Amino acid sequence: MLKKTQVLFLIAAGLCATSASAFEPPLFPLNEEQLKAYGAYQRAPGQKAFAAGPAGQFSAQTGYASALVAVREALAECDKGASDPKNPCIIIDQNGTMLPVALQFAQQSRADAAKLEQPLPLRDFVLDADAWPALEGLAEKPGHKAFAISLKGPWARSWEAASIEEAEKEALAACDKNERAKTAKCFVLSRDGARVEADTLEIAPDLSVAPRKQQ
Repeated sequence: MLKKTQVLFLIAAGLCATSASAFEPPLFPLNEEQLKAYGAYQRAPGQKAFAAGPAGQFSAQTGYASALVAVREALAECDKGASDPKNPCIIIDQNGTMLPVALQFAQQSRADAAKLEQPLPLRDFVLDADAWPALEGLAEKPGHKAFAISLKGPWARSWEAASIEEAEKEALAACDKNERAKTAKCFVLSRDGARVEADTLEIAPDLSVAPRKQQ
């Protein structure tokens, strides 16, 4: 049986090999409410995932900076409405691309729900079209500087600080003021021009990001 962490990476790998123009219908028919939510989801920005279940439950998670997190959150939220654990939700779409039926079928054999409550490595973090130039442009700013960002997308930066600690504090405070950051606390991505390596960080179930624990 596939574990949920294996399914998350299977989904990502499958999408890389799938043409954006290809289309396969969902493994099971979507009801009117699911279809309406799916239509709204398709228009939403950012890294996103749409999960649905045969009993009519669904979850559209959008606006993330990590596809892996979007998938995990969609599955976890959708499964809350599942009445039969033998028929869990599956991801039917990621980033606007419908998953092939073969991948949808593979998900139905996933197991170990506890995996959704374990930290994830921050491996696929993506900066959007606004955040990337803002981070790059920070290199030209004087003094101590820092760049903070949330998994939900908002970011903030600080420069001309008296110390790196002060720069980090200012950037985090400004970033956390964003409404979307209330459900995904900001973290420091760059200090004095030095990028924090994604593989040294991990994502907690509450969407906070912290240094990865040594195994």
